[in-house]
Amino acid sequence: MGRKSRRNRSEELQVVQTGQEIFLTAIYARLSVENCGKVDDTAFVNQIEICKEYVKECPDLQLVKVYEDNGWTGTVMRRPAFDELMEDVRKGLITAVVVRDLSRFGRNYIETGTYLEKIFPRLGVRFISVKERFDTSKVDKSNESLMVPLQNLINDLYAKDISRKVETAFHVQMKEGNFKWSNLPYGYRWDKEHKNIIPDEVTAPVVRNIFQWVADGMSRNKVAEKLDKLGSTKYRSESGKEQRLWSTSTIGHILSNPAYIGNRVYGRTHSALYKGIKLEKVSEEEWHVIENAHEPLVTIEIYNKVQEQILQNAKKRQDSMKKNAKAREKLVNLFENKIFCADCGYEMYFHRHQIGGKNKHWFAEYYCSSTATRKHLGCSYHYIAQDSLHEKVLSALRMQIEVVLDYETVIQKYKDSRADKDIRKCMDSRIQETSRKLRSLQAKKTRLYEDLTEGILDEADYFYEKETYGKEYELLSVQFEKLIAGRTEYREMASPENKWIRMIKSIRNSRKLSQELVDTAIERVLVYEGGNIEIVMKYQDVFKLTRDYVMEIQGKRENTDEGTEDSNLYQVVNG
Repeated sequence: MGRKSRRNRSEELQVVQTGQEIFLTAIYARLSVENCGKVDDTAFVNQIEICKEYVKECPDLQLVKVYEDNGWTGTVMRRPAFDELMEDVRKGLITAVVVRDLSRFGRNYIETGTYLEKIFPRLGVRFISVKERFDTSKVDKSNESLMVPLQNLINDLYAKDISRKVETAFHVQMKEGNFKWSNLPYGYRWDKEHKNIIPDEVTAPVVRNIFQWVADGMSRNKVAEKLDKLGSTKYRSESGKEQRLWSTSTIGHILSNPAYIGNRVYGRTHSALYKGIKLEKVSEEEWHVIENAHEPLVTIEIYNKVQEQILQNAKKRQDSMKKNAKAREKLVNLFENKIFCADCGYEMYFHRHQIGGKNKHWFAEYYCSSTATRKHLGCSYHYIAQDSLHEKVLSALRMQIEVVLDYETVIQKYKDSRADKDIRKCMDSRIQETSRKLRSLQAKKTRLYEDLTEGILDEADYFYEKETYGKEYELLSVQFEKLIAGRTEYREMASPENKWIRMIKSIRNSRKLSQELVDTAIERVLVYEGGNIEIVMKYQDVFKLTRDYVMEIQGKRENTDEGTEDSNLYQVVNG
């Protein structure tokens, strides 16, 4: 059945307003704890900008204050800015709260639901989630507007409930000794009934050789090299994907696994979604151990001998490091977790050692960790001395400092020019138009349900149009956020708040590398064979956009001098 003629609603809507209630509005923004400490807070700024744009389009919302919890988890409601917000709400200073989406307000959905359903209504607070287009002042009787937020609540609670049940079941199975292997130790396979594990005829000898060779004094690196040269069956990782090469870490995992003396060990790692706990290691005292659970591959004597060697080697290394601690302190690794091999992607090892014969002195260098652990089949030789690295990085930073001074001059002269104002106006216009389209679609989605209940639409037409509007809404939402992000980037580039310019100016007077300088300016360093390096600096994306922006400005000046029209800078910035 097609659409029926709509009843004339104009009479119902012709109500003369004598006044409009004004809501004292707060914007609340939160960035997860995982992002705390990251220098680039573009996502946080965009979050606030999206909310500001929404407030600007609503004449009954008067922005009072923005409350920011940067680096706070959403699983708990006690956060500094949120506490301040609620205090102002209770004082009557805030009567409406706007968030980008429901997850920014909170991820503990039981508490979030309590605020939406009980606390805010009792305090007379209007709550708005921009992404879901959920507004408590416009929720109709059908509660259609609540469908998306409620679905998020249900999904989260369901996932946590499943997590709780699974963890409980695992613990029961562990205590009863019925817990099944999820990943078989290398060297074993299932029996015919798939109930017990038995030695694998092909890989079990490999495990025995590994323990025997190490017990006889062979290093892990030599063991890996020997296994690869012998063409031994490759070790399978826990994900089930076969590794191409043996590595020292693989050998280490095998040597420390009690499964090879017949013990079944559970609970070496732990996770619990419902508690907010990600995968973490568990102390050995808390492991669940069933002794003599299956046939061992090595004797307890060899296993204990290897464990003793591991402890002794660790102690020797610790003693050596203590002995040379003062000399080593002078050679500090400023690039920890920041320097990588450009070819294989492995992190570069930082190595300090003595050189020079009689006149010994300490020397530091970086080399590819893949080469170090797989010398026979690893990556090609990538190496750079610490002194050389520091010199090259300082040289690159000085070049950036020279560039930033020129760029800043150009930007300051261009700011507030006719072209700059035209670009800003164009951006604002596109954002406002997209926002209007979103509101229009939301209104259409709300009217659809009314049409269904009034018999204007049948169910088939209702669900078809609802799906159509939903797809259009999602596409427009993505476009809206991109426009907001583009405007934020432009504003930053064309202002003294340019992150790249501020960062470079902050290190302008530095004469030597320090940990603070590296952390401030360097994202990562890639080392190529032969010692050439590539530096990825902080705000590299902002630098590239600023460079394109300045180059376009300079090009426009040349064109203006020649009498040609200005080009469209907006396309360049957002291309």
